[in-house]
Amino acid sequence: PVALWLAHALTERGHCVSILTKGYRGKNTGVTVVGTAGQPTATPDEVGDEAVMLARLFAGVVIAGRDRTAATTLAREQFGVEVALLDDGFQHRRLDRDVDVVLFNGRKELSNHWLLPAGPFREPLSSSRRANIVLITKSETHGDLPRQWRTSTPQQPVYYGTLQPIALVSSEQRQWRELPLTELGGKRVMALTGIADPAPFYQSLQEWGAELAEVMEFPDHHQYAQADWQAISAAGQKVDLIVTTEKDLVKLERFPFATRKLVALRVRMAIEHEDQLLADIERRLMKIE
Repeated sequence: PVALWLAHALTERGHCVSILTKGYRGKNTGVTVVGTAGQPTATPDEVGDEAVMLARLFAGVVIAGRDRTAATTLAREQFGVEVALLDDGFQHRRLDRDVDVVLFNGRKELSNHWLLPAGPFREPLSSSRRANIVLITKSETHGDLPRQWRTSTPQQPVYYGTLQPIALVSSEQRQWRELPLTELGGKRVMALTGIADPAPFYQSLQEWGAELAEVMEFPDHHQYAQADWQAISAAGQKVDLIVTTEKDLVKLERFPFATRKLVALRVRMAIEHEDQLLADIERRLMKIE
């Protein structure tokens, strides 16, 4: 969501932007143009669910490829891209960057600084010194940052952001259409997710008046099969709506559901002091001290 928010914001400020993603869980091994002008030209099987979701939601160029350098070259030479956004690229050291924005999950990561598999981090906390900007997400209150984290990253500016629901989305003949969140009010809902941390998703549904009558959880990036669809359809007969995420919708829309029975919750990042954050990024892009 942060990459998507930043792509939109920089585009609105006149930059020619491309989102570069690894294409996680996709079978394509080379560089693939996932979509342009908000129209995906690749499938989740080929490039992964997140890449297709981004191509749905961003009117610029989305490219998937494990070789980020080759993807950047393609974006520049074929599409005239000026700003390449690497989604989840902090460890991709081969490609020289002008700006590194590192995200921390404020609900859990700052209280547990252990490396995988004991904790959430791929690198020691001290590696965040490479970052230019730190963004704390999913934090209800700012408070004082933990001493160990703050001493590891003493220089970077710190910003805060949260995900906010903005609409429901239905897929009708592969065309996505927004519906108001008020459609959730008083409805018996089945929450259907294949994401890593569904708790905020459930909370958002309840805050908009939905009754969580059923919950079906699948692993993150789950590839839905015919048997999954049959189980979802059977359970869905007991509820008014089946509500999923947009990342899951790109994989579920190929299955037949009753019109508007399956909808996705659309969320957007809301960043405090976003103009200051964008100015900070632009200054680094233009190498203005």
